[in-house]
Amino acid sequence: RGQYETQCITLKPDGQGEVRFKRRQAEMVNVDIRLSPEAADRLMSVIAATNNLEHAAEYEYNGKVADLGKKTLVLETASGRREGTFNYSSRKEVIELQTFFEGLINQEEIFFDLDNALQFERLSLSKRLEFVENQLRSNRLSDPVRLIPMLERIQADQRLMNIARTHAGKIKERIMERK
Repeated sequence: RGQYETQCITLKPDGQGEVRFKRRQAEMVNVDIRLSPEAADRLMSVIAATNNLEHAAEYEYNGKVADLGKKTLVLETASGRREGTFNYSSRKEVIELQTFFEGLINQEEIFFDLDNALQFERLSLSKRLEFVENQLRSNRLSDPVRLIPMLERIQADQRLMNIARTHAGKIKERIMERK
């Protein structure tokens, strides 16, 4: 029901993987990613908290909840494949895993938008950087350290307005302080 009809993340235990998302009436976007070591460790601990999706069939909350979109978690290991599909879960560990993946998708969409803005809509960068700052402040980014190269690219681009370059530098400093 949102602006995206598909959002998918595939990750290996080392943090390498791919993010795919598709806006309505648009092409599928595929992006290779590599999580920072901290984020990869956090992912593995969140998966471990679910006991490697051991009770995935029980993730769906039994009460009435609005349709929030079907979420599917799949874990493939040497011992087999575990899969859980749910609309809403009340389990804390599942919510943490869902939040982690939503933060990654959110972050990749931000990368995509910033990259497009750098190429085609330079005047919109200040507004987009405000959005990045709000997402960072609200903890809606799972691996903000990965934003640093993009922020440095914005900072170094002399074609951009000073306000956008300065804003990118401040966001970068906030991320570095959180490390």
